[in-house]
Amino acid sequence: MILEHSSVGCFVTHCGAGSLTEGLINTCQMVLMPHLDSDHIINAKIMGRGLKVGVEVKKGQEDGLFTKESICEAVKTVMDDENEIGREVRTNHEKMRNLLLSHDFESSCVDGFCDKLQELVR
Repeated sequence: MILEHSSVGCFVTHCGAGSLTEGLINTCQMVLMPHLDSDHIINAKIMGRGLKVGVEVKKGQEDGLFTKESICEAVKTVMDDENEIGREVRTNHEKMRNLLLSHDFESSCVDGFCDKLQELVR
């Protein structure tokens, strides 16, 4: 995977599910720039506002499109070690990465689901 390479510090993503998964399991910081009129917008809100594992690019006031200034601002935010938001995003991203890469993550989800189903049957 390209995002694994040590020279990649930031990933500007369109917020598709596959791209977000790849971004989350790697150490590069995520800038969220979703495609318009798709599930990517919801994904960006969940990742940026809910989980706080990336920074959303702000849209322009006049036309609702991304501007080069807002993209630069988002990249600077996630890459600046002194930026408070950037620090929070990096911390949350690392926690999420550790969870997703934990040895028993998949089996614990399946086991939990099976337990809930068995409770419903009882």
